[in-house]
Amino acid sequence: MDEPHRRVRRVPGARLVGLVAALGLLVAVSALPSAHTAFSATSGTPVNSLAADHLRPPSGLSVTQTCSYAPVVLRGALASTKVSPLTLSPPPGTAAGDVLVAQVAYYGTSPITAPSGWTRITLTDTSGGVVTSAVYWKLAAGTEPAADFARPTSESGDMVGGIVAYRGVSGSTPVAVAGGAAGSGQMATTPALTTTATGAVVIHLLTRSGGQPPAPTGTNPLWTHSSDSETVTAADEAFAGPGAVPQRTSTTSGSTTAWIAQTVVLRPALQQVGASLSWTATPSSWADGHTLERFAGGTVQANHPVPLGTTTATDAGLVNGTTYGYRLWAYRGTWVSAAVTTTLTPAC
Repeated sequence: MDEPHRRVRRVPGARLVGLVAALGLLVAVSALPSAHTAFSATSGTPVNSLAADHLRPPSGLSVTQTCSYAPVVLRGALASTKVSPLTLSPPPGTAAGDVLVAQVAYYGTSPITAPSGWTRITLTDTSGGVVTSAVYWKLAAGTEPAADFARPTSESGDMVGGIVAYRGVSGSTPVAVAGGAAGSGQMATTPALTTTATGAVVIHLLTRSGGQPPAPTGTNPLWTHSSDSETVTAADEAFAGPGAVPQRTSTTSGSTTAWIAQTVVLRPALQQVGASLSWTATPSSWADGHTLERFAGGTVQANHPVPLGTTTATDAGLVNGTTYGYRLWAYRGTWVSAAVTTTLTPAC
């Protein structure tokens, strides 16, 4: 006989175990950390597949300082001859803040006395003290008085010199470099100098114990003036810099007298300190753009969005000697990538 049919009894606990397992899976999924810099998409992928792309940061962030200077403009120049003291009046049109440069030549080597506010740049004399040339500078006041340069009362002979005024020269550190050379013969050559200044003006100052030295070729004459014993010639030229300052020569026909050749390089006034930045864009082409941030001393000073296709930027209003940090990242909506950083301490 067939055995009676037995019913299989369902155990409620098995259903509960299955439910708990399903709930456990949901809890595990919900506990996963959110992906703040990742996007998921199926566009362009096979059916039922999933592609994930992370918002990747830009790279290669670099920064260099940019320095903007004022153009140097000649106000004017005057020369004079006189027995001590030699009086040199500022050129017409001289205004407060202009930089004045004066050349004073005389027989002998005794030091001369300069008026208040004038600072000596360089002094050169010839072998045997036949002639001496001293060069000074001063920041012009609102109403600039004439300057009297005096030699010791025990010394005799005429003095000769000139004065030139420039607008746009640094009032705090006007002289980038200066020097002098001396010799004898027909040809006088200015000294070999180098400078780190850019947009500078170079003044060449010649002195002879006899003859009329012409302004060197390639320069702009400022003055040529003579006393009974000496002749002075001054000329200037623009110099883009930095680097070796042009050496200039002046040949005085038929003269084998002693000569002095001096050069003064004037530094232009600094107008603005800035920065130039460049980088390689994020490889995540679906990013909205970049954000560039400047900070100093732990404080954010500027924060600007940059279009995705832009990989350069400029910054202005910086201060020499201050260390600035720059931070750059990519973004899409409110999601951001990791940041790249660099620093700059400008010294214009």
